[in-house]
Amino acid sequence: MVNFAIVMNRRHFCKIASLTVAALSAGARPALASEVSDTTDINDSSLLRHHRLRKACRLTVLRRECHLDLQALYLDDPDAGPCRLFRAGDEMTFEAGASCPNDFCPKLWEMICAAVGSTPCTAGRIPLTTILACPDGTRPVIVRVDVSA
Repeated sequence: MVNFAIVMNRRHFCKIASLTVAALSAGARPALASEVSDTTDINDSSLLRHHRLRKACRLTVLRRECHLDLQALYLDDPDAGPCRLFRAGDEMTFEAGASCPNDFCPKLWEMICAAVGSTPCTAGRIPLTTILACPDGTRPVIVRVDVSA
């Protein structure tokens, strides 16, 4: 006879496990309880909004995809649908020194900053056009970033 006293939410487990693997592969280290203050919200996206662009750029949304099969398997909300922030064809221009707008995806903003050389180690190797994808695997947004020379 099987004891069903402990029931595990498979979606929640897979989501937490994949986020942990991604963080560890990116070089993150687990935080100690003594390093996190009581007022720190670990899910606070404002921590990613401090990145600033080194160069002016133009952003064009090429595609907005939605993988319903993956959402049904791995998300807590299986009917999340496509990204609500962007539409195919959206165009935005950002000046050098711009910070992340409030209505913009902070994870995509961080990728754009890295692509246009927000860190000194990439400042000399900036391509003029880059294609990037949002890191959300179930509803990625694919963008073209044109850097002003």
